[in-house]
Amino acid sequence: MVILFYFCVESYLVMANLIIDLGNTRIKVFVFDEPDIVYSSIVNDYEKLWAENTYLVDKYNIKNAIISSVRDDDKEIISKIENTVNLVQMSTSLKLPVNILYETPHTLGQDRLAAVCGASVLYPCNNVLVIDLGTAITYDILINNNDYLGGTISLGIGTRFKALHNFTGKLPLLNINTNLNGVYGKTTNEAVILGVQNGIMNEVKGVIAAYNKEFEDLFVVFTGGESFFFDNLIKNRIFAEPNIAMFGLNKILKLNV
Repeated sequence: MVILFYFCVESYLVMANLIIDLGNTRIKVFVFDEPDIVYSSIVNDYEKLWAENTYLVDKYNIKNAIISSVRDDDKEIISKIENTVNLVQMSTSLKLPVNILYETPHTLGQDRLAAVCGASVLYPCNNVLVIDLGTAITYDILINNNDYLGGTISLGIGTRFKALHNFTGKLPLLNINTNLNGVYGKTTNEAVILGVQNGIMNEVKGVIAAYNKEFEDLFVVFTGGESFFFDNLIKNRIFAEPNIAMFGLNKILKLNV
């Protein structure tokens, strides 16, 4: 019985995949043992990422990994990780679970594509609008579970606060305040906060309404670091899935190794 258990554990470990997402502000690290996420963390710099990689490759006996990056300074860390695992670098030239109908696929952000691929895994046979709320807000549409049409990009919540501060003479740098509601502010701080928050909320609601007119039986999925702001919209066919891009990257890795 002990020997049988040992081999079961070994089989479990060999199946694990390492997923690394180098975002604009955060680095996400996940380990998948199909179909589950068995490990996840967020690190802030490449030194910690390298330590995490070394630890996980050893612990889970990882052979295959995929890395998605929107950064310009990633070459050195990618080269180091390549020496430890069979590393797939995310790109539109890989085998993908979706058909890309975007007219300039070479300009398509890896994070956007990964999220759409994740939608094809988690919401099969549906029309899905993926709204990723981070440094930028991206809206991407997948229809018939397979055809990626494209989307739009606008400024994220934090980016809007920074823009008001950086490009005006006296407006302070502020942040989200989910306890502040109303259509107008009674102080300059309130005016800035409500202006950004209400503007974002009306934008998102308007975009969802436009897509609902265009596509039947639409599923809407919020993801990204600031998706918590839209908790009150999560109902019926609107969902929150913070790890949708990770599911997409795992699927892509499986198709390419």
